[in-house]
Amino acid sequence: MSKYLGIKNVRHRRLETLLIVFLILPLLLLVVHAEGDQGFPTTMSAVEELCHTPQFNETIVMYGPSQTYVTKMVTTSSGLAYRIENNLYGIKSYNGISYLAFNPLTGTVCYYGNFTNVVPSAAVWSYPEAVVDGYKPWDGYPVYNIYRSNLTLPSRVIDLLKPGGGGYSWIRVTYSVAYSPATFPVDFAFDIWMLYNPHEVGAITKPDLELMIWLFFNNTNITWAEVGTTEIPIIVDGVYRNVTFAVLVSCNFPWTYVAVVPQDIGNTTEAGGWRSATVEFQLAPFLNTILQFVPLKECATGLSSIPVKNVTYLENLTMVDIELGMEFGDRLSSGAAGYVYNIDFLRGLPINEKVTTTTVTVTSTTETTTTSTVTSTVTTTSTVTSISTTTIIRQQAPMQLLIALVILVIIVVAALVLILARR
Repeated sequence: MSKYLGIKNVRHRRLETLLIVFLILPLLLLVVHAEGDQGFPTTMSAVEELCHTPQFNETIVMYGPSQTYVTKMVTTSSGLAYRIENNLYGIKSYNGISYLAFNPLTGTVCYYGNFTNVVPSAAVWSYPEAVVDGYKPWDGYPVYNIYRSNLTLPSRVIDLLKPGGGGYSWIRVTYSVAYSPATFPVDFAFDIWMLYNPHEVGAITKPDLELMIWLFFNNTNITWAEVGTTEIPIIVDGVYRNVTFAVLVSCNFPWTYVAVVPQDIGNTTEAGGWRSATVEFQLAPFLNTILQFVPLKECATGLSSIPVKNVTYLENLTMVDIELGMEFGDRLSSGAAGYVYNIDFLRGLPINEKVTTTTVTVTSTTETTTTSTVTSTVTTTSTVTSISTTTIIRQQAPMQLLIALVILVIIVVAALVLILARR
């Protein structure tokens, strides 16, 4: 009898050990997943160190003014294509380094730049970036990743906004931004070009439009071209939020310039957004912002047949690319800036959630003179208020669903083990 009890006790201990293992596994899985979701570094030294790790083996390094623009095609191990561009278009001369790197295993872009004795040629020194889809009209090099989502470029705005169109694909970017000193002007932003002639290469002209979607900015005044605010539902670090964005429109470039800038709680007209975050959004609400705000400024098209950019004109512009990078520089002769990011275009899964309602308040301004891209003189202001509605359907990321299913299976197995152990 004692021998039988001893065998039974050994079996119970083994079952209890197995039960403990099954109960610990979900916790370990959650810890590993949390580690994987940690943000990128936000200090210049840490960003620089990351850019120099062996995994970032595709690089463009520039020293001094002899090189101001170098581009390179790169691909990930899974076959996604990007064009990284180290672009110091607004600097005549400088001392320092501009270092752009790419990790093919993860698709991560890493940049840092340290500059002294800068002699600028424009209000913005630089926009080191990656072209993540389409073709950049300034040089025409194509990057097509259409199999990632239904966002096919080039595509007309009106087609992107159709039900089920590419404007409703989700874009997810995980990033961090670093800069020094604390007053250094930077913005981390998407840059999107929309052309009257979709085959145009080498020059952007009056009929065209540039849309920038800022995710973070510091010491960069936005009041010079602000025409109003709008609320757009997006996801920040997994949380749905109706975020207030300031809308900037200027007709005084060789093209029409539009920037959509976060003005959430705690932000100002000098700084705002998220310095380190995972942000998910659809293009559709931002494209609708163009249709709502640009006609108020009556920007000229340069065409005799259609004198100003009305809604019909804007709907028929062709979106040709999506770029992501950082603008920096302006009022200082030295400074440092850097960033790290991953970007995904999501196809979507069966689990849907909706966020509805966008209230738009529009302030139409008339600009009389513009001395640079960051200053202007405003003489008259009129206010128009309108209300529009945007419905966003967000489809859960596959990793979240997979982890939930795995944890559920582990809990069920653990429960069965517990039942057997009690017999």
